[in-house]
Amino acid sequence: MPTHHILFGFFISLVWGVNFVVMKIGLDHLSPFLFVTLRFIIVFMLMLPWLRIVKGHMVLIFIVAVCIGGIHFIFVIMGLDMVKKISSIVVVVQMNVPLTLILAHIFLKEKLSYWRGSAIVIAFTGILVITFDPAIVNERIAIVIFLAATLLYSIGAILMRKLKNVGALNIQGWTGVFAVPFLLSLTLVTETGQMEQITSMNMTGWGALFYTAVLSSVVGYGGMNFLLKHHPVTLIAPILLTVPIFASSAAVIVFNEELTPRFFLGAGLTLFGLAIIHIRDWWKKRQMVRELLP
Repeated sequence: MPTHHILFGFFISLVWGVNFVVMKIGLDHLSPFLFVTLRFIIVFMLMLPWLRIVKGHMVLIFIVAVCIGGIHFIFVIMGLDMVKKISSIVVVVQMNVPLTLILAHIFLKEKLSYWRGSAIVIAFTGILVITFDPAIVNERIAIVIFLAATLLYSIGAILMRKLKNVGALNIQGWTGVFAVPFLLSLTLVTETGQMEQITSMNMTGWGALFYTAVLSSVVGYGGMNFLLKHHPVTLIAPILLTVPIFASSAAVIVFNEELTPRFFLGAGLTLFGLAIIHIRDWWKKRQMVRELLP
């Protein structure tokens, strides 16, 4: 894997990590559902040139878009709006890896080895340690909401495996198409003063909005799709383990959050469990290559 691709992978992790702090700043300027509505409007407009109808797959694309776009982000923004310490929920988001493995085992009949099963138990144990940290006793509801969001994303990821010949940018475009009406209806029914919020928003608010739409959605997901086309998942996935590190560091710098020893223990257990999953996959693929070589 070329050095510049490795550095690009870490850049994407940095973008996604900082995105938690940026979205929290954005919520100081816009109500939650209005924020995600505007985000997906921007994403849709940027992805419009790549938008294509895929015959025979539109129903599945709709379900994927709802899972990873509309409903998923409803839970994400609700959790972010409720949480006071971003560091308490950033590790939870990484649980999409073991959750996806569990769902793949149940619905796709993919084998779940003892190694992976043990790693999942370790990762979940880390989440429990963080959840029952007395320092974040008021964040538990937000953690549960983020787990729900992560589960929805994992369901979308499982379904997306069936869209092998559909471009990532096309899926992002359709995510905007299907998510915007749903989110727009939600903000109009549950929130007020949308036009006043938009017209009174300063450069910080607009910067946060465009960061999440352009850098996190387009550059982040587009860049990750580029890397996945050139390198196996087992080489890229370990890089993404740095996302909570960047997110927690950004939260400490911007919001002056304090990280407790219990948080470090729980985060360490979760990341260790995820690392076992990724390293085991990488090692098995290396062994397969060696066996095939003369």
